[in-house]
Amino acid sequence: MNDRFIGKKRSQQAAITGLIYLSLIILSIYLVWDKKLVNLQPSYIINVGVDIFGMLIGYVLFISTLIDVQKTGVNHRYHFYLINVTFMGLFCDLVSWLVDGVPELRVINIIDNTVYYMCMPLVAYFFWLYVKTVMGIDNKLEKIVSKIMLYTLIAALLTRIVNLFTGMYFTVDAAGVYSRSAGYPFSLIYAYMTSIATLALIIKNRHKLEKYKVVALILYILAPTLSTIFTMKVYGLSISFAVIMLILLLMYCVISIAQGRDKAIADRDLAMATAIQENSIPHIFPAFPERKEFDLFASMDTAKEVGGDFYDYFLIDDDHLAMVMADVSGKGVPAALFMMASKIMIGNVAKMGAESPARILEVVNDQICENNTEEMFVTVWLGILEISTGKLTAANAGHEYPAIRHKNGEFELYKDKHGFVVGGMAGMKYKDYEIMLEPGDAVFQYTDGVTEATNAAEELFGADRLIGALNMEEGANPERIVKNVSTAIDEFVGEAPQFDDVTMICLEYKGE
Repeated sequence: MNDRFIGKKRSQQAAITGLIYLSLIILSIYLVWDKKLVNLQPSYIINVGVDIFGMLIGYVLFISTLIDVQKTGVNHRYHFYLINVTFMGLFCDLVSWLVDGVPELRVINIIDNTVYYMCMPLVAYFFWLYVKTVMGIDNKLEKIVSKIMLYTLIAALLTRIVNLFTGMYFTVDAAGVYSRSAGYPFSLIYAYMTSIATLALIIKNRHKLEKYKVVALILYILAPTLSTIFTMKVYGLSISFAVIMLILLLMYCVISIAQGRDKAIADRDLAMATAIQENSIPHIFPAFPERKEFDLFASMDTAKEVGGDFYDYFLIDDDHLAMVMADVSGKGVPAALFMMASKIMIGNVAKMGAESPARILEVVNDQICENNTEEMFVTVWLGILEISTGKLTAANAGHEYPAIRHKNGEFELYKDKHGFVVGGMAGMKYKDYEIMLEPGDAVFQYTDGVTEATNAAEELFGADRLIGALNMEEGANPERIVKNVSTAIDEFVGEAPQFDDVTMICLEYKGE
């Protein structure tokens, strides 16, 4: 399932949820209007008003959080769950006041209160998960505790079903009047125990967040807990879910907006990293306008803001041109950092007078392996052209086969011998091979993002399509060749997302 489909599905789910919110609010207002306030006790009117106010806050909070997710990409998954369950608790509480004492609606009263009693343990459980996410906690102990909480949550929800037959938490008599049973306090055990565990988790890991965020999380636990204790023995006042919704709004303002700010800062830093990476790769063409012996063109299209592919070309001396095509394991910033370090090492070793591409790769491999704690590696194709003669000496460290076109011929894959990847193991040896280029011959090299480009039908672009694109235009210069391949990939992939960097370089040898 690709990201485009997932994004569309989530947008549809959000739209449906928002519509349900709005429909329940309108239904609540209609029910109040139909019931007539004059027929309600004063305490009932207060509760109904508080519930509608809380639902309105929930709707606004849901829309605000949704917009925040779309703009910043911050993970609000459990925050959404908390809003949804709290909203349902408010709606059920409102309905319970409106149907209380109506014999004809006794069944609705029972079902409504059963759902209402399920909401509190769900809120406690989702808050535990929310805190874990916000604090970035994912150790073994917390995983075990989460499993225990899940199993006990299921047990707590089942007791609500059992209540339908035993009335251990509440009953609704034949007249439709709701009343709490002697076992009502036991219905709150799961919520209280989970809240205590969550509070302990916050205190234990308080160093992970700023103090004001920690205070907001603790306040979420204390405020509804105190309100529940206050109303436990006072039938006629039900404000717990309204308090929870208010605290959710506070948490959104304090924590979620702060996360959005942090995301914006990270995006700014990532944009700077992108600019630095782009500036580190040569991209001005013609590359050497004063040199008429060869023509060269290259391109790189990254799948993310920064990529792990890189190409390079530089004159070692007046008669030797080096070309590099490489692909770092992994994606994102770590791969980009490893890519820049590898690029610098290859360039430095080549310019220091290493006698061949194989020797350059051997030295760079040993340098990387000396301090490669992340165990990353890079595939490299390195070619050095002797400009005066057309002799291309190359070595391949686990990279793709180059494609060669001889004058008046077509591109074909040159299946050279592969060595081990650079950075994989110290002491590796690589082998050179030679290709004599005549005027009009061309060399094309690329990363696996070209052949592994995937369309919506999960088909790969593949080597055959690559060769077809290379031979699309007879006698084309390097720039046209690279752009023809890029166009062919775009047409093949269509609207499917790009999963890998697409990097290409092409050299045409013209001779003296």
